Amino acid sequence: MFGSEMLDIAIAMIFTYLLLSLICSAINELIERQLKNRATDLEQGIRELLDDKDGTGIVTQLYQHGMINGLFKGDYNPAAADKSNLPSYIPSRNFALAILGIVAPESPAISFRDSVGKMTNAKVKNALTAMLNVVGEDVDKLRGSIENWFNSTMDRVSGWYKRRSQLIVFCLGFVLAGVINVNSISIANDLWTHKAERDAMVSAAQGYLQTHQTKDGQIDRDASLKANVESISDYGLPMGWHIKAPRGLGEWIFFVLQSLFGWLITACAISLGAPFWFDMLNRFVVIRSTVKPHEKSQEEASKN
Repeated sequence: MFGSEMLDIAIAMIFTYLLLSLICSAINELIERQLKNRATDLEQGIRELLDDKDGTGIVTQLYQHGMINGLFKGDYNPAAADKSNLPSYIPSRNFALAILGIVAPESPAISFRDSVGKMTNAKVKNALTAMLNVVGEDVDKLRGSIENWFNSTMDRVSGWYKRRSQLIVFCLGFVLAGVINVNSISIANDLWTHKAERDAMVSAAQGYLQTHQTKDGQIDRDASLKANVESISDYGLPMGWHIKAPRGLGEWIFFVLQSLFGWLITACAISLGAPFWFDMLNRFVVIRSTVKPHEKSQEEASKN
């Protein structure tokens, strides 16, 4: 019985973190969309890739090229502080074709190596020369190599976005935990002492999985921010400020420290992201479904 109780508490806690992660992730998406940080990250990554720190050289040529310029409104201004008009995503094929057009706008394919040899940008020149040494004069293979070169940089840019998003979600999680008092320590204690509350949370988690799971087992993210917020009250999560006021300085200090630590645990959990907790919830519910029948059969056997 002890094991099953701990399992139910884990499911209830995971379900709580899942819903809060969805809310914080949705808020983060709204922030990113408003600030257009992805466009800025992309432009900065391209500057580093093409070794054009101020963006006035080949980066300007790239953004002004027809294959790229058609992806955004207005003109490219490397000195502008606001880059919100720039694209947040550039297909690797568009990038490769633009580079080929910039390096050799009128030269036939066979003279592309000569055009590369005349480049003044040493970093790009070395990169393209290395590609040519591998693929020869095959333009299609060269384009593929440039696409891979671009994609490898975009992986690093994606890393910037993920790290920033995780930090923002952590901060949002800590603020949310403090505002509505999502104290992981007190929630775990409440779930341990109140079986009815624990059972209700497990039932809600199981119902959530049935209605918010795609065919491939992933989380359905179509729910709006409003719907996720409403889920907090609909599922009756054990949170809020319905607490007994501490007495004396010692109790207040203990209450504040416990609350801060509990909120910190909640924020760290939320920063792991909704997909992580959805996957964990799936696994724990499956484990519970295999454990419960065994316990039931053992109890029936003991009665006989």
